[in-house]
Amino acid sequence: MPKPGHKEPIDWVLLAPKGESFEKSQTWRRVSKIQPDPTPSASKRASLTHQHMDALWSVVGPAYESWKAGSEIPETGTPLAAWGALTKEQADAFRAYGCKTVEDVAALGPDAAASLAFPNARRMPEMASKFLSQTSVIEKDAEIDALKKQVEQLAAMAEVGTLCK
Repeated sequence: MPKPGHKEPIDWVLLAPKGESFEKSQTWRRVSKIQPDPTPSASKRASLTHQHMDALWSVVGPAYESWKAGSEIPETGTPLAAWGALTKEQADAFRAYGCKTVEDVAALGPDAAASLAFPNARRMPEMASKFLSQTSVIEKDAEIDALKKQVEQLAAMAEVGTLCK
């Protein structure tokens, strides 16, 4: 809350590339200066500056909005919000314990999880592991479906005789 007579607070964001050069090229920017205009004119939308702001905001925007809402997005792993087995209160308890992803919960031992004050906390690491393995099965099924389509396309091309000319 700003002081009486002062303007609204200004939000800043630290922009930096991922990887080794993170420490070397960090830049602080006002959020208001990198948010693109939500209703730009056609000429403004075509400008390179606006296209750059759109691209930048597509990366920064979701993390900023999540931070404003009080739930940061982890840089790696599956966010706790993606796991339907947790209530908001349980997710908040895990975040307070230092677990920001489902992978972090799966890595907890049952005794560490039991120290959290909600029912069945001891079972949560096992449930998280099962959730993660189920996710990988879904990904494998999608890959198998894509490969089946490719095989069907190759078979159709072989029937027509366009495969090996």
